[in-house]
Amino acid sequence: MAATDRSWAPNWVVIAAAVLCFAAVADLPYGFYRLLRWVACGVGTILAVEAFRRGRISWAWGFGIVAVIFNPLIPFSFEKDVWRFLDAGAGVVFLLGLKSRNN
Repeated sequence: MAATDRSWAPNWVVIAAAVLCFAAVADLPYGFYRLLRWVACGVGTILAVEAFRRGRISWAWGFGIVAVIFNPLIPFSFEKDVWRFLDAGAGVVFLLGLKSRNN
């Protein structure tokens, strides 16, 4: 891997973000969900930029959508059942993207 292709987020950070997304399906304190917004948005943004730089436009869009949905500055407000679906979906996107990223 060339120096310009080096990842800004190590694999363990992406896995941690996915684990947090899957954990969010449970009923947890509000502070956890606030933390999740920052983590998911940050990791999604980093991965979107990396994917774009590598020419993987579909992945860039997928990670970008995760970043926008979870953004903590202008938050979206959904029902709990919708959030559960989005949380699990973001976890899946992170894990599948991790697999794609390492290929």
